[in-house]
Amino acid sequence: MNKKSIAKTSIAAVLALTALAPAWAQSSKLSLSAQTSEAEQTLTGTVGDAKCKGQTIDRKNVTLLSCTHLCTHVEHLDYVLVTKDAVYVLNGHRSDLDKFGGGRATITGRVDGNTILVDSVSSVKKQR
Repeated sequence: MNKKSIAKTSIAAVLALTALAPAWAQSSKLSLSAQTSEAEQTLTGTVGDAKCKGQTIDRKNVTLLSCTHLCTHVEHLDYVLVTKDAVYVLNGHRSDLDKFGGGRATITGRVDGNTILVDSVSSVKKQR
C-alpha cells in the first residue's frame, strides 16, 4: 500500500467512528441515568456545609451552626448531610435546611451518587 491509500483508509476509519460517536454517547447516558436514579430514601445525619462537612471548628466563638450559616450564605457553598457512612450534597429546600444547619436532621429525597435531591427535611425522631 502506498501513503495515499493508507491516508484515505485512515480518514475513512476516523469518519466512521465519528459518525458512530453520538449514538454511543447517547446510549451511555441513558444507561448511566437508569443505573443512578434511585427511589426515594430517608437518611439521618448532621447538616453541615461542603467546606467543614459537619466537623467541629477550633476557633473561638465559632459554633457548628454559625460556621454552617457563614459557609452556606456568605460563601454560597452547598449544604451536606454527613452520615456515619457517607457525605451527601443536598439540593433543594435551602430554607428548611437553614433551620437544621449544624444539627441533626432526617432528609427524605432521591439519592443520585453522592447527591440528594431533597423532598423534605424534618427533626430527628427520638428512638424509644
